[in-house]
Amino acid sequence: MKKITAELIAIGSELLGPSKTDTNSLYVTKQLNKIGIEVGYKTVVGDHRDNLKNAFQTALSRTDIIISTGGLGPTEDDFTKDIIAELCGVKLKLNEEILKNLKDRFAKRGIEFPENSKKMALIPENATAIPNGPGAAPGIYIECRGKTIILLPGVPREMQFMVENFVIEKLNEKYKLPKKFSITMNFASIPEAVIDNTLKELPFNKHQIEYAILASLRKVQVILSGYNEKKVSDFSEKVISHFPEAFFGYGDIFLENAVLDLLTEKNKTVSFAESCTGGWLGKLITDIPGSSKAFLGGIVSYSNEAKINILKVPKETIEKFGAVSPQTAFFMANNVRKIFNSDFGVGITGVAGPSQSEKKPAGLVYIAACSNEKTIVKKYNFRGNRDMVRQQSTSRAFDLLRREFLK
Repeated sequence: MKKITAELIAIGSELLGPSKTDTNSLYVTKQLNKIGIEVGYKTVVGDHRDNLKNAFQTALSRTDIIISTGGLGPTEDDFTKDIIAELCGVKLKLNEEILKNLKDRFAKRGIEFPENSKKMALIPENATAIPNGPGAAPGIYIECRGKTIILLPGVPREMQFMVENFVIEKLNEKYKLPKKFSITMNFASIPEAVIDNTLKELPFNKHQIEYAILASLRKVQVILSGYNEKKVSDFSEKVISHFPEAFFGYGDIFLENAVLDLLTEKNKTVSFAESCTGGWLGKLITDIPGSSKAFLGGIVSYSNEAKINILKVPKETIEKFGAVSPQTAFFMANNVRKIFNSDFGVGITGVAGPSQSEKKPAGLVYIAACSNEKTIVKKYNFRGNRDMVRQQSTSRAFDLLRREFLK
Protein backbone atom coordinates (compact mmCIF):
# COMPACT_ATOMS: atom_id res chain seq x y z
CA MET A 1 0.00 0.00 0.00
CA LYS A 2 1.46 3.32 -1.09
CA LYS A 3 1.94 5.86 1.67
CA ILE A 4 0.17 9.14 0.94
CA THR A 5 1.95 12.22 2.21
CA ALA A 6 1.04 15.87 2.40
CA GLU A 7 2.89 19.15 2.60
CA LEU A 8 1.44 22.12 4.43
CA ILE A 9 2.34 25.65 3.35
CA ALA A 10 1.51 28.50 5.73
CA ILE A 11 1.49 31.83 3.87
CA GLY A 12 2.01 35.24 5.44
CA SER A 13 4.98 37.44 6.26
CA GLU A 14 3.61 37.92 9.78
CA LEU A 15 4.25 34.21 10.45
CA LEU A 16 7.97 34.80 9.99
CA GLY A 17 8.08 37.44 12.71
CA PRO A 18 8.47 36.95 16.47
CA SER A 19 4.85 37.49 17.53
CA LYS A 20 2.63 35.35 15.26
CA THR A 21 2.58 31.54 15.32
CA ASP A 22 1.24 29.21 12.64
CA THR A 23 -1.37 27.13 14.49
CA ASN A 24 -3.37 26.19 11.40
CA SER A 25 -0.89 23.49 10.42
CA LEU A 26 -1.34 21.74 13.77
CA TYR A 27 -5.09 21.50 13.23
CA VAL A 28 -4.77 20.34 9.61
CA THR A 29 -2.15 17.73 10.56
CA LYS A 30 -4.44 16.28 13.22
CA GLN A 31 -7.34 15.99 10.77
CA LEU A 32 -5.19 14.41 8.05
CA ASN A 33 -3.71 11.87 10.45
CA LYS A 34 -7.21 10.70 11.32
CA ILE A 35 -7.73 9.49 7.74
CA GLY A 36 -4.27 7.97 7.33
CA ILE A 37 -2.50 10.84 5.53
CA GLU A 38 0.91 11.73 6.93
CA VAL A 39 2.37 15.21 6.82
CA GLY A 40 5.87 14.95 5.42
CA TYR A 41 6.76 18.63 5.25
CA LYS A 42 5.65 21.99 6.66
CA THR A 43 6.72 25.25 5.09
CA VAL A 44 6.21 28.83 6.23
CA VAL A 45 6.66 31.44 3.51
CA GLY A 46 6.17 35.21 3.46
CA ASP A 47 4.16 37.33 1.04
CA HIS A 48 6.81 37.24 -1.67
CA ARG A 49 5.78 35.95 -5.09
CA ASP A 50 9.01 34.21 -6.08
CA ASN A 51 9.45 32.55 -2.69
CA LEU A 52 5.87 31.32 -2.70
CA LYS A 53 6.20 30.00 -6.25
CA ASN A 54 9.36 28.12 -5.26
CA ALA A 55 7.59 26.66 -2.23
CA PHE A 56 4.76 25.26 -4.38
CA GLN A 57 7.19 23.98 -7.03
CA THR A 58 9.19 22.15 -4.37
CA ALA A 59 6.04 20.70 -2.81
CA LEU A 60 4.80 19.43 -6.20
CA SER A 61 8.08 17.59 -6.67
CA ARG A 62 8.03 15.66 -3.42
CA THR A 63 4.54 15.03 -2.05
CA ASP A 64 1.05 13.87 -3.05
CA ILE A 65 -1.10 16.56 -1.47
CA ILE A 66 -0.33 20.26 -0.98
CA ILE A 67 -2.51 22.25 1.40
CA SER A 68 -1.86 25.97 1.87
CA THR A 69 -3.42 28.41 4.32
CA GLY A 70 -3.53 32.14 3.66
CA GLY A 71 -3.06 34.34 0.61
CA LEU A 72 -6.63 34.19 -0.73
CA GLY A 73 -7.81 37.69 0.16
CA PRO A 74 -8.39 40.76 -2.02
CA THR A 75 -5.13 42.62 -1.41
CA GLU A 76 -2.12 42.94 -3.72
CA ASP A 77 -0.04 40.48 -1.71
CA ASP A 78 -2.70 37.75 -2.05
CA PHE A 79 -1.37 36.07 -5.18
CA THR A 80 -1.60 32.38 -4.28
CA LYS A 81 -4.23 31.60 -6.94
CA ASP A 82 -2.19 33.38 -9.62
CA ILE A 83 0.82 31.19 -8.84
CA ILE A 84 -1.22 27.96 -8.86
CA ALA A 85 -2.83 28.88 -12.19
CA GLU A 86 0.64 29.51 -13.65
CA LEU A 87 2.11 26.26 -12.29
CA CYS A 88 -0.88 24.23 -13.48
CA GLY A 89 -0.96 25.89 -16.92
CA VAL A 90 -4.51 27.24 -16.60
CA LYS A 91 -6.16 30.65 -16.49
CA LEU A 92 -8.08 32.38 -13.74
CA LYS A 93 -11.75 32.89 -14.56
CA LEU A 94 -14.35 35.04 -12.84
CA ASN A 95 -17.00 32.91 -11.16
CA GLU A 96 -20.25 34.88 -11.39
CA GLU A 97 -22.00 32.87 -8.68
CA ILE A 98 -19.21 33.52 -6.19
CA LEU A 99 -19.14 37.20 -7.17
CA LYS A 100 -22.88 37.47 -6.52
CA ASN A 101 -22.51 35.81 -3.12
CA LEU A 102 -19.73 38.23 -2.23
CA LYS A 103 -21.80 41.25 -3.23
CA ASP A 104 -24.79 39.95 -1.27
CA ARG A 105 -22.57 39.44 1.76
CA PHE A 106 -21.39 43.05 1.69
CA ALA A 107 -24.89 44.36 1.02
CA LYS A 108 -26.30 42.58 4.07
CA ARG A 109 -23.70 44.33 6.19
CA GLY A 110 -24.56 47.69 4.63
CA ILE A 111 -21.10 48.06 3.11
CA GLU A 112 -20.39 49.12 -0.46
CA PHE A 113 -18.74 46.32 -2.41
CA PRO A 114 -15.01 47.13 -2.83
CA GLU A 115 -13.82 46.62 -6.39
CA ASN A 116 -10.70 44.75 -5.30
CA SER A 117 -12.87 42.10 -3.58
CA LYS A 118 -13.81 40.86 -7.07
CA LYS A 119 -10.40 39.19 -6.96
CA MET A 120 -11.79 36.63 -4.50
CA ALA A 121 -14.20 35.39 -7.20
CA LEU A 122 -11.37 34.44 -9.58
CA ILE A 123 -11.05 30.65 -9.79
CA PRO A 124 -8.46 28.60 -11.76
CA GLU A 125 -9.89 26.63 -14.68
CA ASN A 126 -10.72 22.99 -13.84
CA ALA A 127 -10.75 23.87 -10.12
CA THR A 128 -13.53 23.46 -7.58
CA ALA A 129 -14.42 26.35 -5.30
CA ILE A 130 -14.72 25.35 -1.64
CA PRO A 131 -17.60 27.15 0.12
CA ASN A 132 -16.61 29.45 2.97
CA GLY A 133 -19.43 29.35 5.51
CA PRO A 134 -18.11 31.85 8.09
CA GLY A 135 -16.18 34.09 5.68
CA ALA A 136 -15.87 35.56 2.22
CA ALA A 137 -12.96 34.11 0.22
CA PRO A 138 -13.68 30.59 -1.10
CA GLY A 139 -11.05 27.87 -0.98
CA ILE A 140 -9.74 26.07 -4.05
CA TYR A 141 -9.44 22.35 -4.88
CA ILE A 142 -7.52 21.44 -8.03
CA GLU A 143 -5.79 18.39 -9.52
CA CYS A 144 -2.48 19.38 -11.05
CA ARG A 145 0.48 17.34 -12.38
CA GLY A 146 -1.01 14.24 -10.79
CA LYS A 147 -1.07 15.95 -7.41
CA THR A 148 -3.86 17.41 -5.27
CA ILE A 149 -3.65 21.08 -4.37
CA ILE A 150 -5.96 22.66 -1.79
CA LEU A 151 -5.88 26.38 -1.03
CA LEU A 152 -7.52 27.47 2.22
CA PRO A 153 -7.90 30.88 3.91
CA GLY A 154 -5.65 31.75 6.82
CA VAL A 155 -8.46 32.73 9.22
CA PRO A 156 -8.69 29.69 11.55
CA ARG A 157 -12.49 29.44 11.80
CA GLU A 158 -12.85 29.69 7.99
CA MET A 159 -10.06 27.19 7.37
CA GLN A 160 -11.52 24.73 9.89
CA PHE A 161 -14.99 25.02 8.35
CA MET A 162 -13.61 24.03 4.94
CA VAL A 163 -11.54 21.16 6.33
CA GLU A 164 -14.50 19.73 8.23
CA ASN A 165 -17.13 20.28 5.54
CA PHE A 166 -15.19 19.58 2.34
CA VAL A 167 -11.49 18.70 2.52
CA ILE A 168 -11.54 15.56 4.68
CA GLU A 169 -14.51 14.05 2.87
CA LYS A 170 -12.93 14.78 -0.54
CA LEU A 171 -9.55 13.28 0.38
CA ASN A 172 -11.16 10.29 2.04
CA GLU A 173 -13.19 9.67 -1.09
CA LYS A 174 -10.16 9.92 -3.36
CA TYR A 175 -7.53 7.96 -1.42
CA LYS A 176 -9.67 5.52 0.64
CA LEU A 177 -6.90 4.98 3.17
CA PRO A 178 -7.20 2.67 6.19
CA LYS A 179 -7.80 4.51 9.44
CA LYS A 180 -4.86 4.95 11.75
CA PHE A 181 -5.39 4.58 15.48
CA SER A 182 -3.38 6.46 18.09
CA ILE A 183 -3.22 6.58 21.87
CA THR A 184 -1.60 9.39 23.84
CA MET A 185 -0.33 8.71 27.36
CA ASN A 186 0.87 11.31 29.85
CA PHE A 187 3.61 10.86 32.44
CA ALA A 188 4.84 13.16 35.20
CA SER A 189 8.04 13.61 37.20
CA ILE A 190 10.04 11.24 35.04
CA PRO A 191 12.82 12.12 32.54
CA GLU A 192 12.22 11.64 28.84
CA ALA A 193 15.44 9.61 28.59
CA VAL A 194 14.23 7.07 31.14
CA ILE A 195 11.08 6.44 29.14
CA ASP A 196 12.97 6.28 25.85
CA ASN A 197 15.47 3.72 27.20
CA THR A 198 12.58 1.41 28.02
CA LEU A 199 10.52 1.97 24.88
CA LYS A 200 13.37 1.32 22.46
CA GLU A 201 13.55 -2.22 23.82
CA LEU A 202 9.90 -2.98 23.00
CA PRO A 203 9.14 -4.66 19.62
CA PHE A 204 7.08 -1.83 18.11
CA ASN A 205 8.43 -2.29 14.56
CA LYS A 206 7.63 -6.00 14.54
CA HIS A 207 3.97 -5.14 15.13
CA GLN A 208 3.93 -2.12 12.80
CA ILE A 209 3.42 0.38 15.59
CA GLU A 210 5.08 3.77 15.66
CA TYR A 211 5.87 5.65 18.83
CA ALA A 212 6.83 9.21 19.57
CA ILE A 213 7.89 10.95 22.77
CA LEU A 214 7.01 14.60 23.32
CA ALA A 215 8.67 16.14 26.35
CA SER A 216 7.98 19.46 28.03
CA LEU A 217 8.63 20.96 31.45
CA ARG A 218 5.18 19.95 32.64
CA LYS A 219 4.83 16.40 31.31
CA VAL A 220 6.13 13.72 28.96
CA GLN A 221 3.77 12.31 26.36
CA VAL A 222 4.09 8.95 24.63
CA ILE A 223 2.06 8.57 21.45
CA LEU A 224 1.53 5.15 19.90
CA SER A 225 -0.05 4.80 16.46
CA GLY A 226 -0.81 2.00 14.04
CA TYR A 227 -3.52 0.44 11.86
CA ASN A 228 -4.41 -2.38 14.26
CA GLU A 229 -6.41 -0.84 17.10
CA LYS A 230 -6.06 -3.83 19.43
CA LYS A 231 -2.28 -3.94 19.05
CA VAL A 232 -1.99 -0.23 19.73
CA SER A 233 -4.15 -0.63 22.83
CA ASP A 234 -2.18 -3.68 24.05
CA PHE A 235 1.14 -1.89 23.65
CA SER A 236 -0.17 1.18 25.46
CA GLU A 237 -0.87 -1.03 28.47
CA LYS A 238 2.68 -2.41 28.25
CA VAL A 239 4.10 1.10 28.23
CA ILE A 240 2.06 2.13 31.26
CA SER A 241 3.05 -1.04 33.13
CA HIS A 242 6.66 0.14 33.08
CA PHE A 243 5.82 3.52 34.67
CA PRO A 244 2.55 3.05 36.59
CA GLU A 245 3.25 5.72 39.23
CA ALA A 246 4.20 8.34 36.65
CA PHE A 247 1.17 7.76 34.39
CA PHE A 248 -1.64 10.24 34.97
CA GLY A 249 -4.02 9.95 32.04
CA TYR A 250 -4.78 9.67 28.34
CA GLY A 251 -5.22 12.37 25.73
CA ASP A 252 -4.06 15.96 25.61
CA ILE A 253 -4.28 16.78 29.31
CA PHE A 254 -2.02 18.20 32.02
CA LEU A 255 -1.61 17.26 35.67
CA GLU A 256 -4.10 19.87 36.84
CA ASN A 257 -6.79 18.10 34.78
CA ALA A 258 -5.98 14.75 36.37
CA VAL A 259 -5.82 16.21 39.88
CA LEU A 260 -9.11 18.07 39.49
CA ASP A 261 -10.79 14.88 38.20
CA LEU A 262 -9.52 12.91 41.20
CA LEU A 263 -10.57 15.58 43.68
CA THR A 264 -14.05 15.73 42.15
CA GLU A 265 -14.35 11.95 42.02
CA LYS A 266 -13.41 11.65 45.71
CA ASN A 267 -15.46 14.72 46.71
CA LYS A 268 -12.37 16.41 48.19
CA THR A 269 -11.21 20.02 48.23
CA VAL A 270 -7.85 21.79 48.05
CA SER A 271 -6.33 25.21 48.67
CA PHE A 272 -2.95 26.66 47.73
CA ALA A 273 -0.35 28.90 49.37
CA GLU A 274 2.17 30.16 46.84
CA SER A 275 5.29 32.25 47.00
CA CYS A 276 7.73 31.88 44.08
CA THR A 277 5.00 30.65 41.69
CA GLY A 278 3.01 33.86 42.22
CA GLY A 279 -0.44 32.29 41.90
CA TRP A 280 0.34 30.11 38.90
CA LEU A 281 -0.87 26.98 40.66
CA GLY A 282 -4.28 28.56 41.23
CA LYS A 283 -4.36 29.96 37.71
CA LEU A 284 -3.79 26.54 36.14
CA ILE A 285 -6.56 24.80 38.05
CA THR A 286 -9.06 27.64 37.55
CA ASP A 287 -8.41 27.57 33.81
CA ILE A 288 -10.49 24.37 33.88
CA PRO A 289 -14.28 24.78 33.86
CA GLY A 290 -15.87 23.37 36.98
CA SER A 291 -12.78 23.79 39.17
CA SER A 292 -14.87 25.55 41.85
CA LYS A 293 -16.19 22.13 42.90
CA ALA A 294 -12.80 21.25 44.36
CA PHE A 295 -10.60 24.37 44.53
CA LEU A 296 -11.59 26.63 47.41
CA GLY A 297 -8.99 29.36 47.03
CA GLY A 298 -5.38 30.41 47.29
CA ILE A 299 -3.04 32.92 48.89
CA VAL A 300 -0.04 34.44 47.14
CA SER A 301 2.26 35.20 50.07
CA TYR A 302 5.24 36.63 48.24
CA SER A 303 6.74 38.68 51.06
CA ASN A 304 7.80 37.45 54.47
CA GLU A 305 5.25 39.80 56.00
CA ALA A 306 2.45 38.13 54.02
CA LYS A 307 3.62 34.71 55.14
CA ILE A 308 3.66 35.84 58.76
CA ASN A 309 0.56 38.05 58.88
CA ILE A 310 -1.79 36.23 56.49
CA LEU A 311 -0.64 32.62 56.52
CA LYS A 312 0.48 32.76 60.17
CA VAL A 313 3.86 31.21 59.49
CA PRO A 314 5.70 31.72 62.80
CA LYS A 315 8.07 34.67 62.59
CA GLU A 316 10.76 32.71 64.42
CA THR A 317 10.53 29.96 61.77
CA ILE A 318 11.38 32.39 58.98
CA GLU A 319 14.09 34.08 61.09
CA LYS A 320 15.72 30.75 61.94
CA PHE A 321 15.27 28.74 58.73
CA GLY A 322 14.40 31.34 56.09
CA ALA A 323 11.38 31.85 53.87
CA VAL A 324 12.76 29.20 51.50
CA SER A 325 12.85 26.20 53.78
CA PRO A 326 10.98 22.95 54.43
CA GLN A 327 9.70 24.37 57.71
CA THR A 328 8.12 27.41 56.01
CA ALA A 329 6.59 25.21 53.29
CA PHE A 330 5.12 23.01 56.04
CA PHE A 331 3.34 25.92 57.71
CA MET A 332 2.19 27.39 54.39
CA ALA A 333 0.46 24.17 53.36
CA ASN A 334 -1.10 23.42 56.75
CA ASN A 335 -2.26 26.95 57.50
CA VAL A 336 -3.82 27.58 54.09
CA ARG A 337 -5.74 24.34 54.54
CA LYS A 338 -7.06 25.62 57.87
CA ILE A 339 -7.89 29.06 56.49
CA PHE A 340 -10.04 27.62 53.70
CA ASN A 341 -11.14 24.53 55.64
CA SER A 342 -10.13 22.35 52.69
CA ASP A 343 -9.28 18.65 52.74
CA PHE A 344 -5.81 19.27 51.36
CA GLY A 345 -3.36 22.14 51.37
CA VAL A 346 -0.35 22.80 49.13
CA GLY A 347 2.48 25.23 49.86
CA ILE A 348 5.27 26.32 47.51
CA THR A 349 8.27 28.45 48.45
CA GLY A 350 11.50 28.78 46.55
CA VAL A 351 13.99 30.84 44.58
CA ALA A 352 12.78 31.25 41.02
CA GLY A 353 15.93 33.14 40.05
CA PRO A 354 17.92 34.20 38.21
CA SER A 355 19.77 35.49 41.31
CA GLN A 356 20.03 33.64 44.59
CA SER A 357 18.04 34.60 47.66
CA GLU A 358 18.88 34.20 51.35
CA LYS A 359 22.18 32.72 50.13
CA LYS A 360 20.15 29.92 48.57
CA PRO A 361 20.64 29.01 44.91
CA ALA A 362 18.20 29.80 42.12
CA GLY A 363 16.03 26.77 41.40
CA LEU A 364 15.81 25.61 45.02
CA VAL A 365 12.12 24.97 45.76
CA TYR A 366 10.30 23.34 48.68
CA ILE A 367 6.81 21.98 48.09
CA ALA A 368 4.54 20.74 50.86
CA ALA A 369 1.21 18.95 50.59
CA CYS A 370 -0.93 18.02 53.55
CA SER A 371 -4.17 16.60 54.83
CA ASN A 372 -5.50 16.51 58.37
CA GLU A 373 -3.49 13.34 58.96
CA LYS A 374 -0.11 13.95 57.38
CA THR A 375 2.22 16.44 55.70
CA ILE A 376 4.84 15.66 53.08
CA VAL A 377 7.56 18.17 52.16
CA LYS A 378 9.82 17.69 49.16
CA LYS A 379 12.99 19.53 48.16
CA TYR A 380 13.74 20.22 44.49
CA ASN A 381 16.63 21.78 42.62
CA PHE A 382 15.24 22.86 39.27
CA ARG A 383 17.33 24.04 36.35
CA GLY A 384 16.53 26.76 33.86
CA ASN A 385 15.36 30.34 33.86
CA ARG A 386 12.72 31.90 36.08
CA ASP A 387 9.80 30.76 33.96
CA MET A 388 11.15 27.21 33.73
CA VAL A 389 11.57 26.95 37.51
CA ARG A 390 8.00 28.13 38.06
CA GLN A 391 6.58 25.69 35.50
CA GLN A 392 8.42 22.75 37.03
CA SER A 393 7.33 23.82 40.52
CA THR A 394 3.63 23.83 39.67
CA SER A 395 3.90 20.48 37.92
CA ARG A 396 5.65 18.83 40.85
CA ALA A 397 3.13 20.33 43.29
CA PHE A 398 0.19 18.81 41.42
CA ASP A 399 2.04 15.51 41.13
CA LEU A 400 2.90 15.41 44.83
CA LEU A 401 -0.78 15.87 45.66
CA ARG A 402 -1.78 13.21 43.12
CA ARG A 403 0.74 10.56 44.20
CA GLU A 404 0.58 10.96 47.97
CA PHE A 405 -3.05 11.90 48.65
CA LEU A 406 -5.28 11.01 45.69
CA LYS A 407 -4.11 7.62 44.41
